[in-house]
Amino acid sequence: MKARIHHIAPALLSLASLFSIIMCGKKEDAQTSRDAGEPMAKATAVSDRGTASAVLENAEVSINYGRPQLQGRDMLAQATEGMVWRMGMNEATEIKTARDLKFGETMIPQGSYSLWLKKMNAEEWALIINKKTGIWGTEYSAADDVATVPLIASTTPETVETFTIELTAVSKNAGALKVTWGKTALSTEFMVSAGTR
Repeated sequence: MKARIHHIAPALLSLASLFSIIMCGKKEDAQTSRDAGEPMAKATAVSDRGTASAVLENAEVSINYGRPQLQGRDMLAQATEGMVWRMGMNEATEIKTARDLKFGETMIPQGSYSLWLKKMNAEEWALIINKKTGIWGTEYSAADDVATVPLIASTTPETVETFTIELTAVSKNAGALKVTWGKTALSTEFMVSAGTR
């Protein structure tokens, strides 16, 4: 009986060693996914989301978006020409409007849309309005674009650590959308159609 136990013990040790190696490998795989960013990002807390809203013509326009931190980077400054960015983090940024909106000469029917930023060149950015909603921020499809709106770029006096979107009422039927992050501010104005509610 002692001899049998003596032979089983090394086998158990070998199994324990194998299990330890497998678990270490899994730990490293998980760390690799976390370092890669996207696969683990979906577990980010709800507190990383923010909202911006304004009431124009007795109707609300609101934006729900992710709020990444700079953490020593300047992501907008590092963006390459032609790059389309989710305008936040994790889930795609979404705008909801109870009235038609007009950006310049472009009319956007009431409803929900995803918003994206595109770096046109070294000095210019554009706001992309896309009909796909409820999607992850890596699922952008240019085929679903509704409009591309030029943005006015400026430099902020102080560094903005947390990505921020603001909606403000300029008048009864006009509003302004402003994005700030790092030392960059991007903005545009829009009109809201009149209507009865």
